[in-house]
Amino acid sequence: MDRVEQYLDELAGRLRVGPAQARRLLAEAEEHLREATEAETATGLDQDDAQRRAIERFGSAREVAALSNGSLVGRFAGLAVGLARIGVVGSLAVLAGTLLARLAATATSTETVFGLPRGYLPGHAQVAHWLAVQPSAGDWHSAAAAENASDTLFLRGAAAVLCLTVSLVVLAVGRRSVRTPSPSLVAAVGATAFGGAGALLLGGALTNQYVGVEWGRGLLLCDATVALAVAAGYATVVLRRLQLE
Repeated sequence: MDRVEQYLDELAGRLRVGPAQARRLLAEAEEHLREATEAETATGLDQDDAQRRAIERFGSAREVAALSNGSLVGRFAGLAVGLARIGVVGSLAVLAGTLLARLAATATSTETVFGLPRGYLPGHAQVAHWLAVQPSAGDWHSAAAAENASDTLFLRGAAAVLCLTVSLVVLAVGRRSVRTPSPSLVAAVGATAFGGAGALLLGGALTNQYVGVEWGRGLLLCDATVALAVAAGYATVVLRRLQLE
């Protein structure tokens, strides 16, 4: 293996850019180094010394990679933009799950969708609170389901709208001024995150248990459906990009 090939291998290992950009940088580096080597050879140097001189003038792999990768702040800014893309999708997924759960409750009942998890025994103060804020409920089970439905609509909805707004602002500010992660990487992270969340939510729905701070078998099932659909969409993007490559 000649010096140029060794240099390119080291440079490839140090690059922290997308696959397409890495290929382009490596191709440009090789072209420059080969041309510089030919020029040095024309002056009377042998092949090995000519390659060494060309690499010295081009810069070490560490230096070139540092310039290509950008500053640490720039890389974190790019990561923030990539996460903001997922944040937009996640916010819309939460809103979609909330709407789907409300529709399911209309078609069935509030207790079916938002009812307490299996085996849960609340304290006296909690029961009193549910009955106080839901005076029209016939019993504390109905009051708990009604309060869960209300919190899901307003609290989750407000949090999703806030996250969506912040994510859109980050995208608007940063996507044109920083180097963002490749679409393939964003799609792979999205598929993994939403797939894992969907599996966890589905497990909670099947066993009728708490999942984080969320409860209600129908709500968990609606959220799981949306999350797994989003994961499937991201996975499709990853597969298509792998086929193109």
